Amino acid sequence: MKCIRIVFVIGVLAGMTLATTGCSWDFNNPAADEYDVQIVGDSVFDLSGDIHTVLRSLSGKSYKDRSVSGAKISAIQSQLNTALGRTTLKTVIADGGANDILQGSMDCDADPLTQGCLDVLDYIGDKMEVMINAMYSKSPNDCAWLGYYHVKGSEIEKNEAIDYAYDWIYPGIFPDYFSTWPAVFIGSDYKALLIDSRPYIQPAHIKSDDIHPTYDGSVILANLIWDAMVDGSMYR
Repeated sequence: MKCIRIVFVIGVLAGMTLATTGCSWDFNNPAADEYDVQIVGDSVFDLSGDIHTVLRSLSGKSYKDRSVSGAKISAIQSQLNTALGRTTLKTVIADGGANDILQGSMDCDADPLTQGCLDVLDYIGDKMEVMINAMYSKSPNDCAWLGYYHVKGSEIEKNEAIDYAYDWIYPGIFPDYFSTWPAVFIGSDYKALLIDSRPYIQPAHIKSDDIHPTYDGSVILANLIWDAMVDGSMYR
């Protein structure tokens, strides 16, 4: 299984939802004809479904999409556990963690970051590590994890938390994060790729909600994922 980690922790903020309520909504899970590649995550994938659509145009396949808008990292871990039930699973495309910040009670807008926010980021990192280890134990597998980009407007203070994840959380999960960017190899038959989307997504690529990608932003993210899969010789 190939887990594509596009990191952002966000993830961490990468799954931000329509609102900061605790609800999760499954908006875009199109019919799949390729179950050996599966998507797990939040509204970055699920809200518009545009990333799935672009990946389908690039691959000629409709990947199984288990993402849910509003999903927190524990729910995304459950999505992964379901995906891992497929014995022939080869590649996972993932993100997660944003909603733990957006829907949580901890203040991640303060500068410097509060201890409560740091605790949430550490929790997300722990969950990510468990997920990566679960994929590794089912080797041979590959993973592409999409990391979050910088948000804008009313959410701009969250960018410090996003950068913290890249600086302090991801290196512990992807030990070769800095030396082999964008690829991180874990084990002889398992590959995890962390994708830093920050240099590519600009304010114009984010919707007026200050969180979610526009169609053009989704095209950029989908191509980052696809390029990582191609560069990593992942099943796609």
